[in-house]
Amino acid sequence: MPGVTRSEESAKSIVMITWRGLTPAEYSFAEKLDELGINAKFEYFDAERDQTKLAGFLRERREDLQSKDLIYTFGTTATLTVQNFDLETVPRVFNIVTDPVGVGLVTSLDAPPPGLTGAKMSLSPEVILDLLGNIHDLKTLAILFDPRESNAVAEADRLMLAAEKRGIVPKLLRFAPDADEKDLLIASFKPELASSDAVYVTSSSSFVAHNSVLKEIIPDDLVSVSSSTAYGEEDVTLVFGTEYRERGEAAATLAAKILLEQVPAHSLPINEIAASDATLFVNKNSKAASALQLENATNPVVYR
Repeated sequence: MPGVTRSEESAKSIVMITWRGLTPAEYSFAEKLDELGINAKFEYFDAERDQTKLAGFLRERREDLQSKDLIYTFGTTATLTVQNFDLETVPRVFNIVTDPVGVGLVTSLDAPPPGLTGAKMSLSPEVILDLLGNIHDLKTLAILFDPRESNAVAEADRLMLAAEKRGIVPKLLRFAPDADEKDLLIASFKPELASSDAVYVTSSSSFVAHNSVLKEIIPDDLVSVSSSTAYGEEDVTLVFGTEYRERGEAAATLAAKILLEQVPAHSLPINEIAASDATLFVNKNSKAASALQLENATNPVVYR
């Protein structure tokens, strides 16, 4: 479990619910809470990318969870599942959610529902396309997403609309990396990718878990972009965003206002990365990186 518990007598009880194990976001969340003077006692549950397992935990522990000081959730699926269990009496802070509005968690980033707030993971698709357009000629865009993940579907939908509005032709590529027919799908993508200027890899837990398959799909000379730094240094050409550690600290700052100042969670707007604060992470080993006009980038460039 992340963090160090001091005296348990005055400790705030926090349940951490993650989707695919501990990440730097959880460690920085715990460290930032400690830095802000919060004595926390953590309980940790990992769903192991299994929604049924998570639902079982929530049903079994529902009464006990009502007595906690705070519930932290990682990722869209875990956060949506917890939200469906009507735990409004417990403050909840989510983290690493790509599009809270698009998946129905909130109707507005400024007005979350009772008991909920959190840290949004990525820039909007509209902003990313504008930033990408500064450094790469973009007329056609392939969009790779897992149709089983609500956050990926929401991101793909917004990307398609944003692309069309900018005169960019979008191509939706539906892909489940653990499906039996994945080899046939990969083969069918080749002509679509060959006629694309770039491919956008949506934020999908399944892609992170099976990241090696991205190398099978994406040609070496095709620019690939994502909003998620969860993808490894060799997975995509570039990422517009920020590190998981920074998002953990942002979530902890929200949690501190709840725990120390008794501010209602839903009165705290969802924390979002400003376009001007985003970093452009570039895969220094990517052949496709040479096609980018990085001298035109408006954000800091970091090579990984």
